[in-house]
Amino acid sequence: MILNPAKAILIPSKTALLICDMQEKFAKVIYEFNKIVTHSSKLIQACKILDIPMIVTEQYPKALGKTISELNISGAKGPFPKTQFSMYTSEVCKELSSLCNNEPPASIILIGIESHVCVENTAIDLKKNGFEVHTVADCCSSRTKEDKLLALERMRQIGCFIASSENIIFKLLGDAKHKDFKQIQGLIKNINTD
Repeated sequence: MILNPAKAILIPSKTALLICDMQEKFAKVIYEFNKIVTHSSKLIQACKILDIPMIVTEQYPKALGKTISELNISGAKGPFPKTQFSMYTSEVCKELSSLCNNEPPASIILIGIESHVCVENTAIDLKKNGFEVHTVADCCSSRTKEDKLLALERMRQIGCFIASSENIIFKLLGDAKHKDFKQIQGLIKNINTD
């Protein structure tokens, strides 16, 4: 599939971050969990600096726990509990409808777990409903590497942009003259991504 390059652009005032089910009980079973937490934390901090609105969900939190404390989700909408295997719930749809200056965002940055279940189903629902989706590969995972990689490939096939957290941050900045560039540059330099 050849995608329109213009749709790959992220305009901060028309972009939102969706954080899918980054919960406590997943910590010991998800492939490279610590790495996705590091990258997700960096991306969330950058989005806070750039005033990108965020929505958080939690899959059946009674059993799977709350969103991990390492992620600063203060100011985000939610967390919204859910049982369906997609973030595209009625509560999230309601929030999306007016999230960016009383309008829906044009682009969604999507992170979380598991890549092949809730993240992929969220991407499908978002694409079906007209959103451009930027799935952040280093901020998503599954219990197995294979499920993660296959999910990213399927998301690419349905027209999602597959990116890294740094790629997304620099797309949002757009220019080294951006007023927040130095602050975000420091954030990127100070986080060990190994």
